[in-house]
Formats: sequence, structure tokens, C-alpha cells
Amino acid sequence: MPISSNIPISHTKIVVPKRREEILTRPRLLEMMFESLDKKLTLISAPAGYGKTSLLIDMSQHSELPICWLSLDTLDQDPQRFAAYLIEALQEQFPKFGKQAKAMLNSLTSIEDGMESLLVTLLNEIYEHIPQHFILVLDDYHLINDIPVIQNFLSRFLQLADENCHLVIASRELTQLPGLPMLVARNDVGGVDLSALAFRTDEIQALFAQNYNTHISDDTAKELIEETEGWITGLHLSGMGVTEGMADRLGTARAVGIGLFDYLGEQVLDQQSEDIRFFLLRSSLLEEFNAALCKDVFGELYPQRKDWARWIETIIQKNLFALPVGTESGWVRYHHLFRDFLQDRLRNKFPEESHQILSKLARVYETHGEWEKAYHIQKGLGDTGAL
Repeated sequence: MPISSNIPISHTKIVVPKRREEILTRPRLLEMMFESLDKKLTLISAPAGYGKTSLLIDMSQHSELPICWLSLDTLDQDPQRFAAYLIEALQEQFPKFGKQAKAMLNSLTSIEDGMESLLVTLLNEIYEHIPQHFILVLDDYHLINDIPVIQNFLSRFLQLADENCHLVIASRELTQLPGLPMLVARNDVGGVDLSALAFRTDEIQALFAQNYNTHISDDTAKELIEETEGWITGLHLSGMGVTEGMADRLGTARAVGIGLFDYLGEQVLDQQSEDIRFFLLRSSLLEEFNAALCKDVFGELYPQRKDWARWIETIIQKNLFALPVGTESGWVRYHHLFRDFLQDRLRNKFPEESHQILSKLARVYETHGEWEKAYHIQKGLGDTGAL
């Protein structure tokens, strides 16, 4: 049976979202984006709330190239639906494109078996009807990042695409594509990561001037950067550095009572698997950690769980606010606002576990001769005998 063509298309998914007035144009990021567009693939990768979509919208406003936009959601994990929307996103900008690609898609019995035929037809039609350079944006790619068929589809797409096609992928996770190492080796990949997206002092000042008509000093801006590590959503939802008169203008989220911890719970922690939620909550008490420290602390407490190294790799791959520590490989820490949220959730839901983990961590520090760290933990626990 051929694949059904009755896929309803939501127009809002294939047009560039309207630019909000509060988006701050950041010239250094636009320069990075336009430089990377010389390559076949540009990756924007950072945790939730770092302004990935805002950057793409701003880029679309400043770009002279046509923008084909696709906002992804979990339903797009269906390869048929993904391919249909991809074709529609291209046709939205180039109306003459799409007839042959749609016909080929509708003639297939499965995307897996007919992938090469579909891709060849699609790219031949691009060659015929889209002579100019253009940008194809896939936003929220993390929602379909784990689907092998789509990974293979995009990898082959990049291999076959002509130089006029520039694919931009924005994701909360590190993008998984089979052909990515080869593209990197050929210098065909550009990117913007968390460190680049993090707001800088002058950008915080420009944001306050633009949105709140308020000048903040260099010292205040630096303090805000230190408190949030440049994470703009952390600034908005926590209200740090905001005067009482400005509080009502910080945006809809806080106006309806949504705080920073609510945001992190709904948008980050609750989206993870049970194993990763387990690991995030417990490891938050370790401040800085690697697989060996996790094994020392958690091995006796949770003997049935032994995937510490794999879980650390996963939180890095998924961009779960995990940052490298020092020069030694394998050591990470959480963004301190995310760490505070995790610790608060653990202590409220599992207070006894929290106490057990900290007691074990103190003993491990004693074994390693890290007396200051051990003392600090035992003091917090109120264990005078241990002190």
C-alpha cells in the first residue's frame, strides 16, 4: 500500500515565527551565523532558554537569502510526516518546487525502503527549481534527534545537496547524524554553542536599555553574568537585578506566576527518562563529579545502578546544563541555577536519600584527604560527632 498523502499541514510550522519586540539583536552572533552559512551545515546547540530560536528569527530578519523554516514537534518523529513537512517548508518559499517530491513520497510503501528514490527526486527538483542560495532551518531538532530513519535521511540529504543549500539545525541536544564526522573533516560544519549564546556584559546592558529603558552599570551587569552564567531565561525567571518598578515588565512567564524552578521542571527535568531524572537529582549533590566519584558515592547506596559513565555522557549529549570542569577529562558540573533546582527537588521529594548521599560523600572526601570539603558537608548536616 502506498504511503497516504493525507497529512494535514499546519502553516504555522513552516513560516518564520513573528519577531517579538523584546528580542535583542546581537551583532556578534549574527556575524558568526552568516560566516557559518558558507558551509553546508550549521549547528546551534545549547540547553533550554539560551535564545536559539530568537537568534534564528533575528537571523531571518537580517538575511538576504530566502529562509525555509520548519518548527519540529514530537509528531514529526514519524518519518513520513517529517518528509512531508520538509517538502512543504521548501515549497512555502519556492512555489514551483514540490510537485515531483510529493508524488514520489505518496508512491512509496515505506520511507526506509524508498529513501534514496525520494531524496534523489527531491534534490533533483531543488536543482531544477531553486537556483539561488537558500537557508533551510530545522528548529527544536532535539524532539526528533533519536530517530534513526530521520538521521539517515538528513545525512544523505547533506551528502547529495548542492552548495546552494545551507541547512541550519537548532537543538537542545548535540545533533546525531551518521555523516557528521565526515562533514566536520571536510570543514563543512559551522556552529554556535552555549558559550557563544551566553549573554555578555554589554549585551545585558543593551537588553535592559532596550526592554526596560534602564541603564545598568558595568559592575551590575557583571554581577548578573556571574549569577546567571549568561543564561538569559535564568535572568528573566529569577528576576535578579531587577528593580521593583521593572518587575511587572519581565514577561508573561513571571506575570502568571511561573518561576525559574517551574520552568526547569517542566522544560528540562520532566522531559527526561526515569534513569536520567534519577541521575540528575542525585548527582546534583556532588557539585563537581566524574564517573569514578559517582561510583564511590553511589555504588553502595544504589548497587543495582552501574551506568554512571554512560549517564554522564548522556547529560553532556543532551546539553543538560552540564559544563566541563578544569583540564582533566570527564569532570563536569551543573550550571549553578540548574544545580540549585535539582537539589531543591531532591531534598523536598527524597529528604532521607539526600542525607544519606551527603553523608557518604563526606566519607569519600575523608578517604581522599579532602578535609575542607568533608568538614563543610558534615557542618551542613549538623553531625557534631563527625566534625
